[in-house]
Amino acid sequence: MDKSFIIFVAIGIGFYYIITNFVGDMEKDDGYPTTSMEQEAHKYDKYISHDSIGRTVLIVDGLNRKTQLEAWRHSSIREDFLSFYPEFDEMKKVVQERVMTQSLKSYLLEKTQKIERDFLSGLLDSEQAKRELTNL
Repeated sequence: MDKSFIIFVAIGIGFYYIITNFVGDMEKDDGYPTTSMEQEAHKYDKYISHDSIGRTVLIVDGLNRKTQLEAWRHSSIREDFLSFYPEFDEMKKVVQERVMTQSLKSYLLEKTQKIERDFLSGLLDSEQAKRELTNL
């Protein structure tokens, strides 16, 4: 093969890579959801249900911890949970009443309890505690 052809192909591949990444980043930043973004947003909807009084609940039985946490992060229950900060008792109540999978519920309550202890003891300031809770 000719060296110039190989260089031409390498430049073409580099150009294609730059353009596709640049366009993908622009699509994410423009605020208009793409098909893949819409699919990602609704990927965890099958784990959301409603209880007898109409509240949204999360049921992730039989899933691994990583998938359970991803479903938690994409649920509106998490937003409700965070809205009660720094009222840790109310935050724990949200988890207790609206997360139906015992393993996830135990994990979230344990982590919330630890963050509460660290916050009250002064190991975490308000912003650090909020960040820790957001990253649950």
